[in-house]
Amino acid sequence: MNCQEHLHKLNMTYEGELPKQFTNPFCYEPHPLCIAAAEQVQHYLKQNEDLQASADKGKMFGVLIVQDPDADSQQLYFLAAFSGLLDGKNDIPYFVPPIYDTLDPEGYFQREQTEISKLTNTIHELEGKGNVDVHPEEYSRLERVAISALRRLRHERSERLQDWLFDQYIIRNARGEEKNLTQVFKDYFMEKMLHLENYEENERKHHIPSGTGECCAPKLLQYAYQHQLHPVCMGEFWLGHSPKDEVRYSGQFYPACSKKCRPLLYFMLQGLDVEESFLERHTRELFEQVQIIYEDDDIMVINKPSGLLSVPSRDAQASVIDWLRAHFMAYQELHNFHLSTYPAPVHRLDQDTSGLLIIAKTRDSLRNLQAQFFHHTVRKTYMAMLDGRPQHDSGIINLPLRKDPIDAPRQVVDYEHGKPCVTRYEVVEVKPCQHEADAYISHEETYITRVIFYPETGRTHQLRMHAAHADGLNCPIIGDRLYSRKRTFVNPSNYQSLTWPRLMLHATSIEFDHPSTGQRLHFDSPAPF
Repeated sequence: MNCQEHLHKLNMTYEGELPKQFTNPFCYEPHPLCIAAAEQVQHYLKQNEDLQASADKGKMFGVLIVQDPDADSQQLYFLAAFSGLLDGKNDIPYFVPPIYDTLDPEGYFQREQTEISKLTNTIHELEGKGNVDVHPEEYSRLERVAISALRRLRHERSERLQDWLFDQYIIRNARGEEKNLTQVFKDYFMEKMLHLENYEENERKHHIPSGTGECCAPKLLQYAYQHQLHPVCMGEFWLGHSPKDEVRYSGQFYPACSKKCRPLLYFMLQGLDVEESFLERHTRELFEQVQIIYEDDDIMVINKPSGLLSVPSRDAQASVIDWLRAHFMAYQELHNFHLSTYPAPVHRLDQDTSGLLIIAKTRDSLRNLQAQFFHHTVRKTYMAMLDGRPQHDSGIINLPLRKDPIDAPRQVVDYEHGKPCVTRYEVVEVKPCQHEADAYISHEETYITRVIFYPETGRTHQLRMHAAHADGLNCPIIGDRLYSRKRTFVNPSNYQSLTWPRLMLHATSIEFDHPSTGQRLHFDSPAPF
């Protein structure tokens, strides 16, 4: 199959060594080859007003550097892709085509979509200008039965169509193996979620999100495999305006999304020698960095290092729970006794946040301390360093948050359905960037601000979103891998060269009542930055 319209020569002379391993799409620093290819993509978009206008609204693009076995081995090429639709189209000659064309007007998907739309129109006609759920008294019994039946039929046909569509996405990997999306996801969760006693009973909890297979990374890899092109490295970058409920910066590189792409790429990358995630390697070294600040028969207060999870994740990275198991198993062997239940964290700190964490050593202590958190009697403070200068020296941020359903663990601002999140803050120090290592800071005002946060609620990523979001401080925390302006994914080759290799957020103090004695306890941990 001819692929010349999608295969582009890389317009740069690269004398460095090619990557020995393929990019880990979830944790990487963009390779210079990918940066050069991204610039060529942006140049192409500028030549087409319609495409540029569509991109300016906000769109994720991706590039895949490849070698063509049938061409000059010294010549490097790249493939380009966009997520979803661009200018209302899913197939534009410069970019790789979709894995499955859902926009084919003669295809089954569009024909069935038309029939489902007709059902929707019929429901609207029967309801008139009202809503049968809001004002059922305005409809006769027969009308209510008819509307309910049509809704049920529409839901069933929509689910069948979605299931049918996922079966049409035939996905390849580097070994030449093929599976449809349904099988890819099922196999992934069967392997990764071994703690589920019965996968079939929980299958709907791990359903395939709508739009899976339309992101850049799977489209790029699929096309490369289909045309026997050897993948070298890959990157995805955002162009245009940031969505209102997210934090995205034009021109910055981002990892593949988690919920849609992680199971899919887990299969597609099999057969490639892929970089091991730096975070996965680094967390093995973190156990020895855990410091015990205080311990008695009921509780333990530790200083958690940046990079260590509080609780286990699906990706099998090390966590405080793992550290506790190793710590107490060794202790039990040494002292010849058995704990009825292993200690557990009472609350959580984000993986990249360091600082004070309370551990309950008994069930009664856990329940007591959790109740204190629920009633907001626990007092916490955090120190952070921000990229930029807040408009005010102190204040209160009130932005409700909820989890991004398709790109966990990202959070989004949602004034209607989000959970209340309140943070008080106080600026401690503002200074201009001076030394050359501050090039990591991307904010045009080139200020670094040290700030103290006093969270009044404890939502996931609350401080990070309140710092980064435009309706908050509009100054992301330095080193934030999810919400900062400059996206640098740290790997061992450049770890020592970066001034900010971690999230500059530290839980500096915590105050609570001892679960047994009722004594008010206060612990401090100076920020390590």
